[in-house]
Amino acid sequence: MSELNSQNIEHKVLEADIERLSKEIAEKRSLLEHKDLPDRELVKQTLHPIIKQAVVQSQAAANQPSPAQSNVLPDYLQDSSADVKLQVEELVDLTLHQGIEKAVKAAGKTNAFVLDAFHDALTDKLHGVLKQKGIL
Repeated sequence: MSELNSQNIEHKVLEADIERLSKEIAEKRSLLEHKDLPDRELVKQTLHPIIKQAVVQSQAAANQPSPAQSNVLPDYLQDSSADVKLQVEELVDLTLHQGIEKAVKAAGKTNAFVLDAFHDALTDKLHGVLKQKGIL
């Protein structure tokens, strides 16, 4: 059931994006300099400022990381293989995008060490987020 809800949310977000893009494309099409542009080029030009803004925001966030955005890997993973680190980071990322339940199910398919490291990393990540939001 929760999987259906997440799909509906993702579809609603996509639908909202498509609606926004269609309005912006219609505005561009009404301008004389864009009247003869192919549809693909109109889409490309409409997406360009959105992508550029996201890149600028991403770079700004990377230059000033908050505690919740910093490396969440536990210290004991520093000597672990890149594969283990990647697995843990992917599980934390999965949690942030698709929820704790889905990430825990995926973590359950890994080995005990990755599961423990994921638990520690997720604890640190959520602790920082909860503090930042004033919940803790």
